[in-house]
Amino acid sequence: MELLQLRYFLTVAKMLNISHAAEYHMIPQPAMSKTISKLEKELGTPLFNRYKNKLSLTEQGQAFYKSVSASINEIDSVISNITQSDDTPHGEIKLLVKQHRSNVVDCIAAFKKLYPKVSFRILYELEGNDYDDIDLCIANVKPNELFDNGIFLNSERLQLVVANDHPFAKMEKVGFDMLEDEEFAIVSKKVSQWKLASFQCNAAGFDPKLSIICGDLHCLMRYVASGMAITIGAEVSWQYLKNDAVAFVNTEPELFRTTYVYENSFKKRSAVCNLYKDFLINYFSKF
Repeated sequence: MELLQLRYFLTVAKMLNISHAAEYHMIPQPAMSKTISKLEKELGTPLFNRYKNKLSLTEQGQAFYKSVSASINEIDSVISNITQSDDTPHGEIKLLVKQHRSNVVDCIAAFKKLYPKVSFRILYELEGNDYDDIDLCIANVKPNELFDNGIFLNSERLQLVVANDHPFAKMEKVGFDMLEDEEFAIVSKKVSQWKLASFQCNAAGFDPKLSIICGDLHCLMRYVASGMAITIGAEVSWQYLKNDAVAFVNTEPELFRTTYVYENSFKKRSAVCNLYKDFLINYFSKF
């Protein structure tokens, strides 16, 4: 019986789905099924009830889950204590940053001044669904079903961004019913601000015209500044993009986007990770 085998069992027991657990750990489904079957064979008892591709824990499985979960948490705690054995916090924190990239940079810089021995590994996108290695995720929607605990970070107004010589630039508010003839530039069709703006345009009786999709925000702002298109931006997280060539204008109705720091309560986090999480929440309380 191996430690990784027990971690696989815990994931299957929580998700009650072999395929999802296999995807979470980035292994083939047959390998996950084989691991669970091997564990049941070693224990000499079934851990799961299987009926029409649905899983549930047996009575023995529930007892085993409770014991294994406590044991794994204890092991992770011991590992954390060993790595934090001196008085200076140190270790690595792995972040997936989907929102507020610039503000997170500033937050980490402030944190590193206090705790210089702490290192960070920061990702903006993941290849596949390898969330197993992520400590915290900063996003406006849950990145994965196992990131079950979301803590409020920030709610920010969404604004129309136009060239400074655009007629909208001098207006206090712009209604979505005024955007029918405008062309939009966006980062992606998947981002929340575009979905919210599209919904409001549809409510006003038209489909917004999408002319440019550009994954680089700095280039996107140049398209807007040139007058080729307008876009929807976030008031706080886009602060660093503001310049004299563009104007940020409120919309009618007003739209807002809320960002959370997500964590997996199933995963044991290091003391330094919890320290940073508290620092992050306090840092964002300023906005």
